[in-house]
Amino acid sequence: MKYRISIEHILQRDHFESAEVVAGRKGLGRLVKWVHVFEMTEVRGNLKGGELVLSTGFGWKNDDDLFLCLLGQLIKRKVAGICIELGSFVDHISDEAIELADQHDFPIVVFNEEVSFVEITQDVHAALINQQYELIANLEDYAQRLNKRLLSIDNYFDILKNLQQYVNCQLVYISKDHKVVTIPTLREKEREKTLSLLNDPAQCPSKCTLKQPVQVFEREFANIYLMSEHREFGEFESLLLDRTATALAQFLLRELYTEEKRKAQETEWLTEWLQGGHSLEEITSYLAAYKINSSVTGAVTLTVKLKLAADHQATPDITYLNMLIHNIFDQNGYFVFPVEKRHLLTFILVNKKGEEDWKSRIKRGIQRLEKISLLQASSISSFQVAGGKYVRELDRLYESFQTAQETLTIQDKLPPGHGKYFYEDLHMYRLISLVHKHSNLNGLVQEYLEPIIAYDHKHNTTLLETLKVYLACNGSKKETAARVFVVRQTLYHRLEKLEKLLGADFMETEKRQVLEFALLAYEYQQSIPQERSETLP
Repeated sequence: MKYRISIEHILQRDHFESAEVVAGRKGLGRLVKWVHVFEMTEVRGNLKGGELVLSTGFGWKNDDDLFLCLLGQLIKRKVAGICIELGSFVDHISDEAIELADQHDFPIVVFNEEVSFVEITQDVHAALINQQYELIANLEDYAQRLNKRLLSIDNYFDILKNLQQYVNCQLVYISKDHKVVTIPTLREKEREKTLSLLNDPAQCPSKCTLKQPVQVFEREFANIYLMSEHREFGEFESLLLDRTATALAQFLLRELYTEEKRKAQETEWLTEWLQGGHSLEEITSYLAAYKINSSVTGAVTLTVKLKLAADHQATPDITYLNMLIHNIFDQNGYFVFPVEKRHLLTFILVNKKGEEDWKSRIKRGIQRLEKISLLQASSISSFQVAGGKYVRELDRLYESFQTAQETLTIQDKLPPGHGKYFYEDLHMYRLISLVHKHSNLNGLVQEYLEPIIAYDHKHNTTLLETLKVYLACNGSKKETAARVFVVRQTLYHRLEKLEKLLGADFMETEKRQVLEFALLAYEYQQSIPQERSETLP
């Protein structure tokens, strides 16, 4: 880059005709920010780094140990190098000083003739200032041309390529979704080596690597790196990188706005579909745009309710979840259309395979989702899945959506261990929910179960649990005794108590059905917090 003045460039100027490099030749590429005449032997806050020091040696006057101490301070302060006029106060540079300078690639330049430090300072400072003016002008020109290109380009790669051609070094772009772009393109081994260096800053020289994050609304989308093995980067490259990152952020913002607008329009259309607002012809036309033909056999809605961790402040990555769920159910034979509303995700699953195994394929997808540790390790503590009715007519999808919502509501009221994914698997609980809404469910429970509940409460027994197991075992005394962990004689005693409290006919068909319904209704009531105070003790 021409916007750099290194020690090597300065040595080519007229005032350095008599100059000789005696140590630190590998550091001649160091950039010079300023020239400073320095005759002291103690470096305090007057040197900031990057200066080229001019000295007659007056401060140490052939005291090799004192010069060695000064040299160590200059190296520590990251000074660019030192030029010493021999003859007046210093006539040689010690071997120890040369060895130390070579170890740190710190250039030591000597003048074998008398030179004018004032003229050297004026000359180099004028060159530095002129280059700064030229740097600013060209930087502004680069930014303006880049902004003009933003109006026509449709790929961020063009922005990165423009920067790489300007700085002529290796560029690496790493997005937050771990997509990596290298310009020029690196072979696999070189690519892995480069990424390994970037991941371990200790191995990557800071002066030969520049990093700039690309941020939109304080969210980091990517990082751009410039790398070189042969030169150090300066302020100009840093400014170029900053301007490029700003342009890239503007491009990404435009893309995000366009994508969000498209998603909003699509979400509105899909929401209307869920609510029954589209005809079969409109739905068919919509699916045709996704190359989904009329061979689909039906559809079902799946609702996923996210539960956030109480101690987690971060918002869950909904985009990642949508991609994950889309991939899982696509592999299980469904076209997937997501509809997002806060922490409630609804997925329209359009079946592209046969009807006979539609439910088992969805179950496989849900089970796979539950096993993915990445979901559990994020800000989401758990999630709840509810499926609606399977509909053959796509314009009746609203029925599936409504039943999925009802399934979600009923799931919250089921006792532990009774979780069901699908509306059609809830059976008796659907009836209980209906009765609960439209009649006195509590009265039914009291009429049939109050004697047992009161007896258990008074005597600290478990007759209600025994009744539940006995009914579930279809009246098998042997199986019931094993499941409630009592001997046969104890079970007989409990059954006698149940006959006294419920009547000897409690196992007759009609009464037994009502008792089973009452037991489920009682468990259903117990799961509703706001009504527990009204239920039986």
